[in-house]
Amino acid sequence: MFERDVKRAGRAGNVRSACGALLLLLVAGSATPAQGVDPRILPATPRYVRNAACAPVRIAMPPGTHRLPGGPLISPRPAEIPVGQGDSAICFAYATADMISQRVGRAVSPLDVAGKFYFADPARLEALPDPALRAHLRAHPGYPADIAWGRNAADINPVGNPGLQPYFDKLEGGEEDAAALLYNLGGLCAERDLPSHEGYAHFGPTYAALRFSAPVRAPNQCLRRVGATVDKLRSRRADAFNDAWLRRVDALCRREPLPVPLLPVSARVAANQLDFMAMLEAGRPPARTDITRLLSRVDYALDHGRAPAIGYSWYILQDRDPKDPDLAADHSSAVIGRRKAAGRCQYLVQDNTGEYCARMRPDIARRCDNGRVWLREDELRRSLYSVIYLR
Repeated sequence: MFERDVKRAGRAGNVRSACGALLLLLVAGSATPAQGVDPRILPATPRYVRNAACAPVRIAMPPGTHRLPGGPLISPRPAEIPVGQGDSAICFAYATADMISQRVGRAVSPLDVAGKFYFADPARLEALPDPALRAHLRAHPGYPADIAWGRNAADINPVGNPGLQPYFDKLEGGEEDAAALLYNLGGLCAERDLPSHEGYAHFGPTYAALRFSAPVRAPNQCLRRVGATVDKLRSRRADAFNDAWLRRVDALCRREPLPVPLLPVSARVAANQLDFMAMLEAGRPPARTDITRLLSRVDYALDHGRAPAIGYSWYILQDRDPKDPDLAADHSSAVIGRRKAAGRCQYLVQDNTGEYCARMRPDIARRCDNGRVWLREDELRRSLYSVIYLR
């Protein structure tokens, strides 16, 4: 988002703060670094180079606390499988939550990450006191417009939603860097408090009830929790629903201050996977050196103790169903390791779809273990279009 290698047309204007400050998202400054949290802030403009030796590295992820829907028990062995997005289409929030979790040493809730991306007020960032964050914002003055662009680019799922209302659980897509930046607001919410394994499955009855009750109970006023988002994500019914959902989140989350500020750095060669495919079809694919520069950032992040998120195509992992209307399968995942095998550099990608390894391409399945897949560099190069990491 902040170091775009592509120009975006029709960029939305600054996000309007229609209803003043958010009541839900309280200002939270940086706290004393928690035990095990790296207090270092990486340079804003480092020199990116490939790790020529492809030296082995494995990024430690904080213990998960996810559980299956319908049960109160926390997984006794959560490290064996990543939190899965289920039927949701917000992989950006799961990859961003992985980045944040690794940075702060706590497993944070992807649903909370998504809620802040869609509805948090970017104007509140200016009030945060952390000097590193304030310097980061000054260096990237276009962040409000970038956030608005990402929100306007979100899709609305029509399934069970004939009116195309922008209900929270019907929103699809988002930007990892914007989501990470907005997560500086209000403190972190642990996955234990707001379970996100299998997407929205834990809250199906809640959403069903709010579809009917929220518009009736909503006060006849602008709802402050959603008043600062873009017009595309607002309507009378959706405002009431989304405000009620964010109140529910507020009640469930025992928020804690972030131990370090979240300062995202990103680069890309295409706006998204569909744009990447269009470049290929037009006979102007990204230069090999451009993809190498992206991989240099992956190496830099891993070598400095960060788990970067990458944008790529899910179809690298699994064959496309001919009946699937999604031609691009735009996907986002965290990278948590690197190794050299059979003379080739491989990267350990933490898939968050919850898909079984056995359903993946045979060669990929042999390098997959409970959703964590070793991808060769040449496989990544086929569709890699973005890299984001936290300084």
